[in-house]
Amino acid sequence: MKKYMPLLANLASGVLFGLALLFIKQGMNAVHQDTIKFLAFRFTTGFIVMTLLVIFGVQKLHYQGKPVGLLLLCGLFNPMISQILETTSTSYAPTSLIACVSSITPILVVVLSILINKDAIPSKQQVFFMLVTVSGVFIMNFVGRDLSGATGLGIALIFSAVLAIAIHRTLVRRAGRHFTAFEIVYFTTGMGALSFSIETAVMHGLRGDLSTFFQGLWRADFIVSVLYMGIGSCVLAFLFLNYSIAHLPIAVSNSTATLSTVISILAGVFILHEPFRPVDLLGVCLILGGVFGLSFYYLRSARSGRPDSRDGKPR
Repeated sequence: MKKYMPLLANLASGVLFGLALLFIKQGMNAVHQDTIKFLAFRFTTGFIVMTLLVIFGVQKLHYQGKPVGLLLLCGLFNPMISQILETTSTSYAPTSLIACVSSITPILVVVLSILINKDAIPSKQQVFFMLVTVSGVFIMNFVGRDLSGATGLGIALIFSAVLAIAIHRTLVRRAGRHFTAFEIVYFTTGMGALSFSIETAVMHGLRGDLSTFFQGLWRADFIVSVLYMGIGSCVLAFLFLNYSIAHLPIAVSNSTATLSTVISILAGVFILHEPFRPVDLLGVCLILGGVFGLSFYYLRSARSGRPDSRDGKPR
């Protein structure tokens, strides 16, 4: 069962991230689409919850004698750089184009992990099913979507955000050799809480409306949104994701995470009553097929003890 835990953790993170879109929309409405302010409350909530776990002895932190600089780089690329780039890009490019370009993230992470972490080259089966999942995400966000309205700056921001996220996941994979998943998430969540809180406070100060900072934030929908994003997404989902990144073959961990796309689509259809196109069904089938194939070969390898089922340490 222990060999299956990384895969289950990765699938769980995909579900949690997939449902996050519903709560993001809900929370953003409460803060009048102020992204930095929403991120500040999200990461601060997560950091407070994790700090309580440390105070009450549920989790322990051991940073002494370890490469803390590596964690600084992890937090720098995500959430700090990637969130700012991704947020800014929405002003210069349609969200469909952002999602379309983001579909290449799994491939980019695999390439960077091989070059930087010296990870093993994925097997032919892993590459095949990874491309299947990526094609599913690409089709759902490209076919029939309006990709007009993008500027050169917008495209540059999108690719920069994707690169930052890919570098973050590659660094997290390396950090997993020295730190627990909790230690990584606690450190990077603290960086996000501090940076976004300072930024939103400065922005309110420059606008001269600090007195209205907490106005409208006691609404039930905002509280529920922040609690989910702070605990469910910021803490649990990233704990699951970082644990799986450190222990799964890189092709498996990054491609099975695309399950979040399917969850987001289905949540939009059944909860927000958004349209579901035939091409979306094709994309869902490709993603689920790729995830199933990667999971099947990983579990079969885990039972037989073959090398491609081992953790993320270099071969």
